[in-house]
Amino acid sequence: MRFQEIGQQNRPVLLFVHGLSATAESCYGAVVSRLEKDWHIILCELDGHYPNSPAFSGIEKTCDEIEAYVNRYLGGTLHGLIGLSLGGTISVSLLGRRKIKAKKTLLDAAFCVDMGILRSFYTWVFPLGVTRIRDGKYVPGFLIDKLMGKGNRSVVEMLYPGITEETCRNACRDIYAYRIPVELKKTDSKVEFWRGSNERYPQKSAALLKNLLPDMTERVFPDMGHCQFLHEHPDEYAKLLDAYMKGNAP
Repeated sequence: MRFQEIGQQNRPVLLFVHGLSATAESCYGAVVSRLEKDWHIILCELDGHYPNSPAFSGIEKTCDEIEAYVNRYLGGTLHGLIGLSLGGTISVSLLGRRKIKAKKTLLDAAFCVDMGILRSFYTWVFPLGVTRIRDGKYVPGFLIDKLMGKGNRSVVEMLYPGITEETCRNACRDIYAYRIPVELKKTDSKVEFWRGSNERYPQKSAALLKNLLPDMTERVFPDMGHCQFLHEHPDEYAKLLDAYMKGNAP
C-alpha cells in the first residue's frame, strides 16, 4: 500500500480511500484537483491497484496500514475520512476500530451487507466480470445494469487495467461477509452516507449503519448508480464534499 500527499501541508487533512478495481486517480483525481488549494489531501492507494504492488489481501490488513500511517505522520487525527465502495467499507472498519480519529466521515456507497448464502456466488461472479472487462471480453449489459445501476458505466471506465482476479476475490471475500463492528456506535465522528437512487445494496447498508449511528445523515442522488455521481459530476461532487467538510453543507 502507498500514500500520495497533495495540496497544502498546513491545512486540515482529508484522507481518501478508493473503490475496488479502480485507482485513487480514476476515482478521485478530478475531485482532488478542485480541492487541493484548500486542503491537505492524502490518497490511499490500495494493494493490487497500482503497478508492482502485491495483491489486496484483506480489509483488516489495510486498516492496520492506514492506522500506522495516520498515527505516525498525522498525529492520529484526520479532519475528514472519505471512502468509496470498498473504501467506504474500510472507512467503517476504521471508525469501528477506533485507533485513529476523524472529525467528519463521508461514506460513498459503502457496502456493509452480509450476503449470507449468496457470498460464494458474488465472490465468483464479480471477479469474473471484472477480469472479462479488463481483457476486453463481452459482459452482458443487463448484468452491469443490475450490479451497477441502469446505464451506468462508471466502474468500466474507472477500471484499473492491471487488476487481478486474486485482488478482486480477496476483496469480495471480505465485502460479501462483512459485519458492521459494534464498536462503531462509540465513534465521535460526524458521518454522512451518499448513494445513488439506483443502488440497492448501499441503501441496505445505510439502513444497517443507522442502527448504530442514528445521527448519520444520508444524501441520495436521483437516477444514479454505483460511483456514477462521482465519475460523471466531479465538479458538483467536489463542491458538496468541500461544503460538508467545512460545515456549511446545504
